[in-house]
Amino acid sequence: MLGPLAVVLIALTLPTLGQDAPEVPAGPRAEATVNLADFADRAEDGDWAPAIQAAIDAFSTGDPRVTGGVLVIPPGRYPVGRPIILGTDPGQWGLHVEGYGATLVGTAGLDAFEMGEREPEEAELGVPILIIHGVEGIEGGNYCIEGLTFDREQRRNGIGISLPWGMGVAKNTTFRSVKVMGQKVGVHINHQWQVFFAECTFRGNERGMLIQNHGNNIGITNCTFRRNHHHGLVIGPDRGQTASNGQHISGSIFEANKGYGMLLLSSAQTVVAGCYFEANGNHIGVMTPWQTTIDTNLFWGYYGHGWRSSDFPSNACVVVRGAKRLQMRNNHYAAVEAWFRRPEDGELWEYVPLPAGPQGVQQHSPPDPEQEEGFVYEQRPVPLLITGRFEGDFVLDALPEVHQDADVVTRRIAADRRLSYYEYNEATNRFEEHSLLPDEQ
Repeated sequence: MLGPLAVVLIALTLPTLGQDAPEVPAGPRAEATVNLADFADRAEDGDWAPAIQAAIDAFSTGDPRVTGGVLVIPPGRYPVGRPIILGTDPGQWGLHVEGYGATLVGTAGLDAFEMGEREPEEAELGVPILIIHGVEGIEGGNYCIEGLTFDREQRRNGIGISLPWGMGVAKNTTFRSVKVMGQKVGVHINHQWQVFFAECTFRGNERGMLIQNHGNNIGITNCTFRRNHHHGLVIGPDRGQTASNGQHISGSIFEANKGYGMLLLSSAQTVVAGCYFEANGNHIGVMTPWQTTIDTNLFWGYYGHGWRSSDFPSNACVVVRGAKRLQMRNNHYAAVEAWFRRPEDGELWEYVPLPAGPQGVQQHSPPDPEQEEGFVYEQRPVPLLITGRFEGDFVLDALPEVHQDADVVTRRIAADRRLSYYEYNEATNRFEEHSLLPDEQ
């Protein structure tokens, strides 16, 4: 039998006869899931941008307690003649866009679209297909873009996805299984942070991804940067900021990019782990100030089609320029060699640049340089090539080579995994390995 107190508690939880039920927030959308097919009549002369924008705007409830939901874009090709904007209303916070089998195609009309005043880095890249804002009045964006493909009619024009400066920070935005191809820049992140990519593909762009101006806490996991016509991933340069900080790049593939697989210009506290680099015009590229860790990656081969696309000597697995507190650990380097020479009557070795060559040749390696009389030539494996100012605390997992224009301030550096160190010999312009163990008597 229930006691008096239990009866009172039960009575308090039951609705009173004749009392109105609690008011449920109402808005323009009746469901948490919206299908683009229901907005097909909004397309204008084959341009699906108005229809897609209307579907996104259907999540604008006007009630801050009602946010997010799922926008389904069915399989098919959707020409886009003006930018699509996500994040213009608090109701869009947390929106999940599902587009497996769907392709948004930037048209010639999109390339000619007149946009308002933008930051200089964005203006010079062209018009985006998708622009993502942070939501006013709510921290971040909390969006998830999944399964969509972004393409371009006029190849290597504009931006696939833009997270621009000055439009709010779209924190905690995730891209999953997204493919971006045919753009000038696949994804442009400008003064944004907490943006994550998983199982995405960047192929056939001029640059796969560009992170600039304080692009912080960017995670890139199990992605593919392949056959981009310049660099795969570029971080920097930054304008008016110290650096783009805290990137974590893991388990990704950088293959057959004509420039650098990865070019780090102004990144800091960057970790590159468990990635695979094959047949790029160059591999990691330029190292940067502050802590950078390159751990357990495979660097393989050299891509002859793009050997003139790199700004620095190309025949090296990793080019080090302007680095501080760089740690290279447990990496494997293969199939990259370069020529060096010294005068017959001297000791000083210098790097021999590649001869100028045409683009698009079928050979997978550049021609050897012509050997001048009076010099001794030597071809060496080049896992690491130092080209700029070399100053700071370093741990390297391979014996580096030195370009003659490098400024070697740090003469002795630690060698990873062995009881040894590398020491620079100014007379020969080479690092030499020395053991830390005492000589046996």
